[in-house]
Amino acid sequence: MILAKLEKRVNYMETIQRIREGFAYFRTNAKLSMILKEQYYWIVKLDSFQGVAIEIPADKHVNEQFASISYYTKEYLIDGKEYHLLMLLSDHPTLYEDFAFICAAFLEKVADAESYQEIQQNPISWWHAMKVLMGNTNIEKAAYSVLAEMISYYYLLKQKKDVSWVGPFGGSVDFNYNDGSYEVKSTTARYGSHITINSQYQLKANYLLFFRFEPALNGISIQDMVTKLIELDVEESKIERALEKLKYPIGSEVRTKSYRLLEAIKYEIDENFPKIVPESFIGGQMPKHISGIIYKLDLDGLDGEVIELNEL
Repeated sequence: MILAKLEKRVNYMETIQRIREGFAYFRTNAKLSMILKEQYYWIVKLDSFQGVAIEIPADKHVNEQFASISYYTKEYLIDGKEYHLLMLLSDHPTLYEDFAFICAAFLEKVADAESYQEIQQNPISWWHAMKVLMGNTNIEKAAYSVLAEMISYYYLLKQKKDVSWVGPFGGSVDFNYNDGSYEVKSTTARYGSHITINSQYQLKANYLLFFRFEPALNGISIQDMVTKLIELDVEESKIERALEKLKYPIGSEVRTKSYRLLEAIKYEIDENFPKIVPESFIGGQMPKHISGIIYKLDLDGLDGEVIELNEL
Protein backbone atom coordinates (compact mmCIF):
# COMPACT_ATOMS: atom_id res chain seq x y z
CA MET A 1 0.00 0.00 0.00
CA ILE A 2 2.79 2.42 0.97
CA LEU A 3 4.77 1.56 -2.18
CA ALA A 4 1.69 2.09 -4.32
CA LYS A 5 1.15 5.52 -2.78
CA LEU A 6 4.79 6.44 -3.30
CA GLU A 7 4.66 5.33 -6.92
CA LYS A 8 1.52 7.38 -7.46
CA ARG A 9 3.17 10.42 -5.90
CA VAL A 10 6.27 10.01 -8.09
CA ASN A 11 4.10 9.73 -11.22
CA TYR A 12 2.19 12.88 -10.21
CA MET A 13 5.39 14.88 -9.74
CA GLU A 14 6.77 13.60 -13.04
CA THR A 15 3.58 14.70 -14.79
CA ILE A 16 3.86 18.18 -13.28
CA GLN A 17 7.46 18.40 -14.47
CA ARG A 18 6.55 17.33 -18.03
CA ILE A 19 3.76 19.89 -18.17
CA ARG A 20 6.00 22.67 -16.86
CA GLU A 21 8.68 21.78 -19.41
CA GLY A 22 6.06 21.85 -22.15
CA PHE A 23 4.79 25.26 -21.04
CA ALA A 24 8.36 26.58 -20.91
CA TYR A 25 8.99 25.30 -24.45
CA PHE A 26 5.83 27.04 -25.69
CA ARG A 27 7.03 30.35 -24.26
CA THR A 28 10.21 30.14 -26.36
CA ASN A 29 8.37 29.18 -29.57
CA ALA A 30 6.65 31.74 -31.77
CA LYS A 31 4.10 29.28 -33.21
CA LEU A 32 0.50 30.11 -32.24
CA SER A 33 -0.60 26.47 -32.18
CA MET A 34 1.42 23.51 -30.91
CA ILE A 35 0.72 20.11 -29.39
CA LEU A 36 3.17 17.77 -27.64
CA LYS A 37 2.32 14.06 -27.32
CA GLU A 38 2.75 12.30 -23.99
CA GLN A 39 1.83 8.74 -23.04
CA TYR A 40 -1.93 9.22 -22.67
CA TYR A 41 -2.42 12.98 -23.08
CA TRP A 42 -1.19 15.99 -25.00
CA ILE A 43 0.34 19.27 -23.79
CA VAL A 44 -1.32 22.02 -25.82
CA LYS A 45 -0.75 25.62 -26.93
CA LEU A 46 -3.59 27.41 -28.73
CA ASP A 47 -2.89 31.11 -29.25
CA SER A 48 -2.58 32.58 -25.72
CA PHE A 49 -3.91 29.40 -24.06
CA GLN A 50 -1.80 26.55 -22.66
CA GLY A 51 -2.86 23.33 -20.98
CA VAL A 52 -3.50 19.64 -21.52
CA ALA A 53 -5.89 17.51 -23.56
CA ILE A 54 -7.18 13.95 -23.58
CA GLU A 55 -9.24 12.03 -26.11
CA ILE A 56 -12.91 11.34 -25.30
CA PRO A 57 -15.85 9.92 -27.32
CA ALA A 58 -16.96 12.10 -30.24
CA ASP A 59 -20.54 12.39 -28.95
CA LYS A 60 -19.46 14.11 -25.70
CA HIS A 61 -19.35 17.90 -25.75
CA VAL A 62 -18.64 20.56 -23.12
CA ASN A 63 -17.83 24.26 -23.25
CA GLU A 64 -17.20 25.80 -19.83
CA GLN A 65 -15.24 28.70 -18.34
CA PHE A 66 -14.18 29.49 -14.79
CA ALA A 67 -11.96 32.47 -13.95
CA SER A 68 -9.07 32.15 -16.45
CA ILE A 69 -9.62 28.41 -17.03
CA SER A 70 -11.42 26.92 -20.04
CA TYR A 71 -12.69 23.33 -20.32
CA TYR A 72 -14.10 22.35 -23.70
CA THR A 73 -14.11 19.79 -26.49
CA LYS A 74 -12.52 20.40 -29.88
CA GLU A 75 -11.86 18.45 -33.06
CA TYR A 76 -8.11 18.52 -33.67
CA LEU A 77 -6.01 17.15 -36.54
CA ILE A 78 -2.76 15.54 -35.33
CA ASP A 79 -0.37 13.88 -37.80
CA GLY A 80 -3.16 13.52 -40.33
CA LYS A 81 -5.60 11.91 -37.87
CA GLU A 82 -8.60 13.70 -36.37
CA TYR A 83 -9.12 13.45 -32.61
CA HIS A 84 -12.01 14.58 -30.42
CA LEU A 85 -10.14 16.20 -27.55
CA LEU A 86 -11.20 17.42 -24.14
CA MET A 87 -9.09 20.52 -23.43
CA LEU A 88 -8.17 22.00 -20.04
CA LEU A 89 -6.52 25.35 -20.80
CA SER A 90 -5.67 28.68 -19.19
CA ASP A 91 -4.65 32.04 -20.64
CA HIS A 92 -3.36 33.55 -17.40
CA PRO A 93 0.07 34.84 -18.47
CA THR A 94 1.81 34.63 -15.06
CA LEU A 95 0.31 31.55 -13.42
CA TYR A 96 1.23 28.70 -15.76
CA GLU A 97 3.49 27.17 -13.10
CA ASP A 98 0.52 26.96 -10.73
CA PHE A 99 -1.86 25.85 -13.47
CA ALA A 100 0.42 22.87 -14.07
CA PHE A 101 -0.71 21.49 -10.69
CA ILE A 102 -4.38 21.67 -11.77
CA CYS A 103 -3.54 19.97 -15.06
CA ALA A 104 -1.62 17.22 -13.24
CA ALA A 105 -4.51 16.67 -10.81
CA PHE A 106 -6.85 16.29 -13.79
CA LEU A 107 -4.50 13.83 -15.48
CA GLU A 108 -4.12 11.88 -12.23
CA LYS A 109 -7.87 11.21 -12.47
CA VAL A 110 -7.45 10.20 -16.10
CA ALA A 111 -4.69 7.76 -15.16
CA ASP A 112 -7.15 5.94 -12.88
CA ALA A 113 -9.18 3.59 -15.09
CA GLU A 114 -12.46 4.02 -13.20
CA SER A 115 -12.18 7.82 -13.02
CA TYR A 116 -11.19 8.02 -16.70
CA GLN A 117 -14.26 6.04 -17.67
CA GLU A 118 -16.43 8.47 -15.72
CA ILE A 119 -14.77 11.48 -17.38
CA GLN A 120 -15.23 9.92 -20.81
CA GLN A 121 -18.93 9.30 -20.22
CA ASN A 122 -19.67 12.43 -18.21
CA PRO A 123 -16.86 14.98 -18.73
CA ILE A 124 -18.76 17.73 -16.90
CA SER A 125 -18.50 15.77 -13.61
CA TRP A 126 -14.81 16.58 -13.08
CA TRP A 127 -15.45 20.23 -13.94
CA HIS A 128 -18.14 20.57 -11.27
CA ALA A 129 -15.88 18.95 -8.67
CA MET A 130 -12.98 21.24 -9.58
CA LYS A 131 -15.12 24.38 -9.26
CA VAL A 132 -16.40 23.34 -5.85
CA LEU A 133 -12.85 22.58 -4.68
CA MET A 134 -11.41 25.85 -6.01
CA GLY A 135 -14.34 27.95 -4.85
CA ASN A 136 -16.82 29.08 -7.48
CA THR A 137 -15.91 32.74 -7.86
CA ASN A 138 -17.49 33.13 -11.27
CA ILE A 139 -18.65 36.67 -11.81
CA GLU A 140 -21.07 35.95 -14.63
CA LYS A 141 -24.76 36.57 -14.13
CA ALA A 142 -26.87 33.76 -12.72
CA ALA A 143 -28.67 31.77 -15.41
CA TYR A 144 -32.09 33.08 -14.41
CA SER A 145 -30.84 36.69 -14.68
CA VAL A 146 -29.69 36.10 -18.25
CA LEU A 147 -32.96 34.29 -18.96
CA ALA A 148 -34.89 37.32 -17.67
CA GLU A 149 -33.05 39.59 -20.09
CA MET A 150 -33.76 37.25 -23.00
CA ILE A 151 -37.45 37.04 -22.09
CA SER A 152 -37.49 40.86 -21.88
CA TYR A 153 -35.95 41.01 -25.36
CA TYR A 154 -38.66 38.66 -26.62
CA TYR A 155 -41.41 40.67 -24.90
CA LEU A 156 -40.21 44.00 -26.30
CA LEU A 157 -39.88 42.60 -29.82
CA LYS A 158 -43.42 41.22 -29.58
CA GLN A 159 -44.50 44.77 -28.64
CA LYS A 160 -43.05 45.86 -32.01
CA LYS A 161 -40.38 47.97 -30.37
CA ASP A 162 -37.11 48.76 -32.15
CA VAL A 163 -34.96 47.52 -29.30
CA SER A 164 -31.24 46.96 -28.68
CA TRP A 165 -29.86 44.58 -26.04
CA VAL A 166 -27.01 46.71 -24.69
CA GLY A 167 -26.54 45.42 -21.13
CA PRO A 168 -24.02 42.66 -22.00
CA PHE A 169 -21.83 45.22 -23.78
CA GLY A 170 -21.45 47.60 -20.85
CA GLY A 171 -24.66 49.59 -21.14
CA SER A 172 -25.85 51.35 -17.98
CA VAL A 173 -29.31 49.85 -18.68
CA ASP A 174 -30.25 46.52 -20.27
CA PHE A 175 -32.27 47.67 -23.29
CA ASN A 176 -32.53 50.81 -25.38
CA TYR A 177 -35.40 51.40 -27.76
CA ASN A 178 -36.43 54.22 -30.07
CA ASP A 179 -37.74 56.53 -27.33
CA GLY A 180 -36.51 55.16 -24.01
CA SER A 181 -34.88 52.33 -22.08
CA TYR A 182 -35.57 49.30 -19.87
CA GLU A 183 -33.80 47.81 -16.86
CA VAL A 184 -34.36 44.11 -15.99
CA LYS A 185 -34.27 42.48 -12.55
CA SER A 186 -35.13 38.94 -11.46
CA THR A 187 -35.25 36.60 -8.47
CA THR A 188 -35.77 32.97 -7.55
CA ALA A 189 -36.94 33.89 -4.04
CA ARG A 190 -40.46 32.60 -3.49
CA TYR A 191 -41.46 35.58 -1.35
CA GLY A 192 -40.53 39.23 -1.34
CA SER A 193 -39.53 41.53 -4.18
CA HIS A 194 -36.18 42.93 -3.12
CA ILE A 195 -33.80 43.83 -5.93
CA THR A 196 -30.26 45.20 -5.99
CA ILE A 197 -29.55 48.38 -7.92
CA ASN A 198 -25.89 48.26 -8.93
CA SER A 199 -25.27 51.87 -9.89
CA GLN A 200 -26.75 55.35 -9.76
CA TYR A 201 -27.56 55.06 -13.47
CA GLN A 202 -29.63 51.84 -13.68
CA LEU A 203 -32.88 53.51 -12.68
CA LYS A 204 -32.43 56.32 -15.18
CA ALA A 205 -34.24 53.84 -17.42
CA ASN A 206 -37.88 54.58 -18.28
CA TYR A 207 -39.16 51.17 -17.20
CA LEU A 208 -38.22 48.29 -14.91
CA LEU A 209 -39.14 44.70 -15.78
CA PHE A 210 -39.22 42.30 -12.81
CA PHE A 211 -39.35 38.50 -13.13
CA ARG A 212 -39.78 35.76 -10.53
CA PHE A 213 -38.65 32.22 -11.42
CA GLU A 214 -38.39 28.80 -9.85
CA PRO A 215 -36.20 25.92 -11.09
CA ALA A 216 -38.31 23.42 -13.05
CA LEU A 217 -37.55 20.45 -15.28
CA ASN A 218 -40.32 21.45 -17.68
CA GLY A 219 -39.54 25.16 -17.65
CA ILE A 220 -37.77 27.39 -20.16
CA SER A 221 -34.01 27.75 -20.59
CA ILE A 222 -31.53 30.16 -22.13
CA GLN A 223 -31.19 27.79 -25.08
CA ASP A 224 -34.97 27.76 -25.54
CA MET A 225 -34.95 31.56 -25.68
CA VAL A 226 -32.21 31.53 -28.31
CA THR A 227 -34.60 29.55 -30.51
CA LYS A 228 -37.55 31.85 -29.77
CA LEU A 229 -35.55 35.00 -30.53
CA ILE A 230 -34.34 33.52 -33.82
CA GLU A 231 -38.00 32.84 -34.68
CA LEU A 232 -38.56 36.60 -34.25
CA ASP A 233 -35.84 37.22 -36.86
CA VAL A 234 -33.07 38.18 -34.44
CA GLU A 235 -29.72 37.19 -35.97
CA GLU A 236 -28.27 34.19 -34.17
CA SER A 237 -24.78 35.73 -34.27
CA LYS A 238 -26.14 38.81 -32.49
CA ILE A 239 -27.60 36.67 -29.68
CA GLU A 240 -24.44 34.58 -29.36
CA ARG A 241 -22.23 37.67 -29.12
CA ALA A 242 -24.29 38.85 -26.15
CA LEU A 243 -24.22 35.42 -24.48
CA GLU A 244 -20.47 35.17 -25.06
CA LYS A 245 -20.03 38.49 -23.26
CA LEU A 246 -22.11 37.12 -20.37
CA LYS A 247 -19.88 33.99 -20.34
CA TYR A 248 -22.56 31.63 -21.62
CA PRO A 249 -20.99 30.38 -24.90
CA ILE A 250 -22.48 27.72 -27.15
CA GLY A 251 -22.28 24.34 -25.43
CA SER A 252 -22.35 25.65 -21.85
CA GLU A 253 -24.29 23.21 -19.69
CA VAL A 254 -25.98 26.04 -17.79
CA ARG A 255 -27.75 27.15 -21.00
CA THR A 256 -29.98 24.09 -20.62
CA LYS A 257 -30.95 24.82 -17.00
CA SER A 258 -34.69 25.49 -17.02
CA TYR A 259 -36.97 27.67 -14.93
CA ARG A 260 -40.71 28.23 -14.62
CA LEU A 261 -41.77 31.87 -14.92
CA LEU A 262 -43.99 32.64 -11.93
CA GLU A 263 -44.41 36.39 -12.27
CA ALA A 264 -43.57 39.22 -14.65
CA ILE A 265 -44.29 42.85 -13.76
CA LYS A 266 -43.58 46.12 -15.55
CA TYR A 267 -42.97 49.30 -13.53
CA GLU A 268 -42.81 52.82 -14.90
CA ILE A 269 -39.84 54.65 -13.42
CA ASP A 270 -41.43 58.08 -13.02
CA GLU A 271 -41.04 60.86 -10.43
CA ASN A 272 -42.94 58.75 -7.86
CA PHE A 273 -40.75 55.67 -8.24
CA PRO A 274 -38.16 55.32 -5.40
CA LYS A 275 -34.65 55.63 -6.77
CA ILE A 276 -31.22 57.15 -6.30
CA VAL A 277 -29.89 58.83 -9.44
CA PRO A 278 -27.40 61.70 -9.95
CA GLU A 279 -30.33 64.15 -9.91
CA SER A 280 -31.04 63.05 -6.34
CA PHE A 281 -28.04 65.10 -5.19
CA ILE A 282 -27.46 68.84 -5.01
CA GLY A 283 -26.44 70.13 -8.40
CA GLY A 284 -27.17 66.77 -10.00
CA GLN A 285 -23.72 65.51 -8.99
CA MET A 286 -22.60 62.68 -6.73
CA PRO A 287 -20.87 63.86 -3.53
CA LYS A 288 -17.14 64.29 -3.84
CA HIS A 289 -15.13 61.05 -3.44
CA ILE A 290 -18.27 58.88 -3.90
CA SER A 291 -17.67 56.98 -7.14
CA GLY A 292 -20.74 54.75 -7.13
CA ILE A 293 -23.80 53.55 -5.22
CA ILE A 294 -25.26 50.06 -4.73
CA TYR A 295 -28.54 49.76 -2.83
CA LYS A 296 -31.52 47.47 -2.16
CA LEU A 297 -35.01 48.35 -3.37
CA ASP A 298 -38.26 46.73 -2.18
CA LEU A 299 -40.84 46.60 -4.98
CA ASP A 300 -43.67 45.40 -2.72
CA GLY A 301 -46.52 47.92 -2.67
CA LEU A 302 -45.42 49.76 -5.81
CA ASP A 303 -47.85 50.04 -8.72
CA GLY A 304 -46.91 47.76 -11.57
CA GLU A 305 -48.50 46.18 -14.63
CA VAL A 306 -48.64 42.39 -14.82
CA ILE A 307 -47.18 41.09 -18.08
CA GLU A 308 -48.87 38.08 -19.61
CA LEU A 309 -46.37 35.70 -21.23
CA ASN A 310 -48.49 32.57 -21.43
CA GLU A 311 -46.58 31.26 -24.46
CA LEU A 312 -43.50 30.91 -22.24
